Amino acid sequence: MEFLVPPPMLAPFVRRIKACAERDTDFVRRRELPTGRAVLLFNFGGELRIEDAAGNRARFFSGSGLYSGPSRQYVVSETDGAQEGVHIELTLPGARLLLGRPLEELGDRLIDPADLLGAEALDLLGRLSEAASQSHRLALLERAAEERIAFATKRPSRDLIWAWHRLQASGGSVAIGDLAKELGCSRKHLTLRFRHEFGVSPKLLARILRFDRATRLIGAGRVASLADLAAASGYADQAHLSREFCIFAGSAPMAFLRRRLPDEGGFLD
Repeated sequence: MEFLVPPPMLAPFVRRIKACAERDTDFVRRRELPTGRAVLLFNFGGELRIEDAAGNRARFFSGSGLYSGPSRQYVVSETDGAQEGVHIELTLPGARLLLGRPLEELGDRLIDPADLLGAEALDLLGRLSEAASQSHRLALLERAAEERIAFATKRPSRDLIWAWHRLQASGGSVAIGDLAKELGCSRKHLTLRFRHEFGVSPKLLARILRFDRATRLIGAGRVASLADLAAASGYADQAHLSREFCIFAGSAPMAFLRRRLPDEGGFLD
């Protein structure tokens, strides 16, 4: 795997860009978890199959791409033992600017980038496919995102971007009612506008951010006990943590902990 951390100008919009190439691996089914971000992925390996918690399935062949908005539950990705591709993790303001439309219109469906960006996506896919190295692919994807975001004409209002920043900075611990008071509006008004622009309500995003923090602590191997994990992730108690894991990950925390793969390989299904 190779990673590219975005420059300061892109940091509010892009979390990171990753290129990966796997060979001869037994880990062919992984759980892809809610993170509170959107993903744009280009596949250059074998067929990639994705199934959501409701049983809906999609197939993506080599030389194709997909966009996924902020998900509400885990999905399962499956390959035939080899995988190669590059993807960019977008913050919700970043996805809103890059796509040029409110994210509620797209939800968490899996969408061909060409249906969203037209010929521009096809051109990028061709250049990524012809790139001589993973590093070159990372640089191409970074440049494309930078140009789309810099020249975006339809932007969410500053107060909603501020609300998103507050949720991110607090790890989802800020109360939505308090957030609305700080903005001088009702909770309902904030929820409707936030969901329209970013595809999820502020309350749901706060829950996902707490869950994401917990899974990152698990992924880093920094779990002394479930009680400590709950406290470090902003949950009221261990029971609260367990309920959210069953909703977002499909299993209890201890069962999920055993699914962790090495070297940022994700979580086995």
